[in-house]
Amino acid sequence: MKIFCIGYNKTGTTSLWSLMKNNNISVAECSGFESNVESYFNGNYDVFMDLINKNTSDPIFFQDVPFSFPFIYKTLDKTYPGSKFILTVRDNENEWYGSLRRFYAHMFPHKEPDWIFRMLTETYKAPKNDIYNEKNLKNSYLNHIKDVENYFKNSKNFIKINLKDHNVIEKIENLLGLNFEQKVVPYLNKSK
Repeated sequence: MKIFCIGYNKTGTTSLWSLMKNNNISVAECSGFESNVESYFNGNYDVFMDLINKNTSDPIFFQDVPFSFPFIYKTLDKTYPGSKFILTVRDNENEWYGSLRRFYAHMFPHKEPDWIFRMLTETYKAPKNDIYNEKNLKNSYLNHIKDVENYFKNSKNFIKINLKDHNVIEKIENLLGLNFEQKVVPYLNKSK
């Protein structure tokens, strides 16, 4: 079983990764996917499918780049029927935007790497002269949630979760048909 976290970065994706790992679910290494991020910008998703196919553990969890980017979930769903999809969200777009700004300001105090610039401008639709444009980024976040919910509206292979919710472990267990031993969500990558 393939499990894809398709929430935007800064929605608890690393915490969910840790929860999966703590419950003996194999987690894919992000480095191979991140180093091929240019393929996403060029619309060449085959590179990612090849990398996914090299990860043969079952079940296996995938998150962050490129899975957190818009629309790739459609290709994943068609390529890997029966896979599970988890959309992670924050309480609201203001909380997400604040976390994103704080995290990137801390990580890249002087200049963002090219792929972060392209993610913000090409993927999240921020203007090139204002890559942290609040309105555009918040709209991108909200549109992603709406698009994912519409696409999976009748699917039993999808859940939308906020890791703060009291029943989040139960929702994940029900989706995956598993019983977790570790029932506490670790909170990682908190932006200060």
